[in-house]
Amino acid sequence: DNKQGKRRKQRTFIKMGSIAFISPQANLAKNMTDPRGKVLLLLFLVSTYFSDGARVAAQGTSKHDESCPPVTTAPDFDLELYTSKRWFVHQQAPTQYVPVERNFCVYADYDVLEKKTFPWGYEVSVFNHAENKEGEEFGGPLCAFADDSNNLAKLKVAPCFLPKYLAGPYWVLAYDEKKGYALVSGGQPTIRREGGCTTGEGINDSGLWIFLRTQERNEVLIKEARAVAKKFDIDLSVLNDVDHTNCNHNIESNT
Repeated sequence: DNKQGKRRKQRTFIKMGSIAFISPQANLAKNMTDPRGKVLLLLFLVSTYFSDGARVAAQGTSKHDESCPPVTTAPDFDLELYTSKRWFVHQQAPTQYVPVERNFCVYADYDVLEKKTFPWGYEVSVFNHAENKEGEEFGGPLCAFADDSNNLAKLKVAPCFLPKYLAGPYWVLAYDEKKGYALVSGGQPTIRREGGCTTGEGINDSGLWIFLRTQERNEVLIKEARAVAKKFDIDLSVLNDVDHTNCNHNIESNT
């Protein structure tokens, strides 16, 4: 119908950990018969990614604070189990690609690939979804890989067409499959604020998320995840609630 068509046109690609922006016009590339159009679009996206990333990096360099304690990741992390079901985001920090206005119906699907992607060799497929209060959808596919073969909880994420060195950190700081929650940070928090340390708000090295396996909110688990973040001296004031009350996405992706 017209509403669904409108939502498809307004769909924008986002990420958790690292993303380039894809405008509604990017959908035209799928139907282009001229290969030059696709090449020009790709060059535009890469140049946008570089310029935004350089600007954010320059803004954040002067704010790094060595007093921020190093965080650790979830012990004995099982990537296969972690990616086996959908995660629903119940609290998250605003970033350049997911502002607070899109804190509705946010979820993420992950899947370990049987074969690595070509040519960059990504190992995990990612699909993020978010909405604003009007019901407009934002999201899309991304790729991830384990940045440290000895610590699979340290991942990096990027649009699949970008090389790995442009990917942004996605660190699982806490994960309990039995309880059904995870705490994820966009890398090491390096910015000292009154309430603790944070990552940035740009593209890479940004973000903080509390995941639950259930779409239904569980205050006990959210409180437990927040306690882990506080132990790392992470500023909890950056976290905002995600509204799942009028969402119809309670479907596990990898079953």
